Amino acid sequence: MRRRALLTSLASGALAGLAGCADTSTPPETVRAGATREFVASSPDAEIAGNWLAEEFRARTETALTWETPPGALSAYVARHLQGAAVDADAFLGVTPATLATARERTDDLFAPASGYDEVPDAYEFDPDARVLPVTRSDVCLVYDETKVDPPETFGEFFSPAHAPLTLVPDPRTDALGRAFFTWSVREFGIYDACERWRKFLDAGAHLVTSSTDARTAYRNGLGGLLVGTSTTPLFAARDRLNLERYRVQFLDGAAYRHVEGVGRFADAVNPENADAFTRFLLNPNVQGRMAVLTGSLPVIEDAALPEDFDQYVRTPDTTVRPHYDLLAASLDDWLAAWQRTVTAARA
Repeated sequence: MRRRALLTSLASGALAGLAGCADTSTPPETVRAGATREFVASSPDAEIAGNWLAEEFRARTETALTWETPPGALSAYVARHLQGAAVDADAFLGVTPATLATARERTDDLFAPASGYDEVPDAYEFDPDARVLPVTRSDVCLVYDETKVDPPETFGEFFSPAHAPLTLVPDPRTDALGRAFFTWSVREFGIYDACERWRKFLDAGAHLVTSSTDARTAYRNGLGGLLVGTSTTPLFAARDRLNLERYRVQFLDGAAYRHVEGVGRFADAVNPENADAFTRFLLNPNVQGRMAVLTGSLPVIEDAALPEDFDQYVRTPDTTVRPHYDLLAASLDDWLAAWQRTVTAARA
């Protein structure tokens, strides 16, 4: 991968407006993209990736890029589509294997074939119909404070009651990273054993947090000593000159769970050509490198223009567990329902 400017020298882009769902008019030279809040919203330890992407896309193409983040994210567009209403967007950024599987339970014609699919290595692809283009990836693992915790080395050790009061984990019902970690636990233990381990772990005092952004913020503010995060979490700590002793990375059983997010162009996009240009833009080496820094992710192309010191703050697991899309499509809703019943029963 190409290296260029130092991580600490990257400045944030100028602000670009976020589009609301109420305005249904789309000028010809505009791309309206739905997105998860992680891509376009600010947090204490991240620049706003959506703002930079909008500014850079306009500079390269003379096409405006506006964002909307409706409640429910992708499911909001699925609902519009099923109601026979216009989707009123051209693309959606932040599609995961899990959200795609859930969407296709309800409809299979939401997205058009992707532009640029042949540029992404097979290892990062997850859509069997090649409609969602992978654009970022993350290695899900643990982040720990070495001044407080002797981190678990295996998945079985992670669920020890002794670790629970110090652990922050994103809720799998409301957060993509939390859902990825939960599905990894199901892969390791089976659904019944995994739910029992989760129940005992939460009963022992583990902190279930609505989003990975909120979990990271709480951890940054001093809560806990174990965080379900990604191998790139130390990037934020390094850029903000935080104590790196609190941002060590641990891979359970030497492995990480691959979490990939992609972009899909809606089949009834108002501006399909501009939307295809937007998806291709996301695979540009400079864009891939900048997104990696702004979102704390990893690129999906080999020649991304990453900062020279990027590797200094990112560790690589011995093995990577890949999600199985067909299994998620067949079972994820049932797994989440089982987890919900177990957790709810434990708190009744």
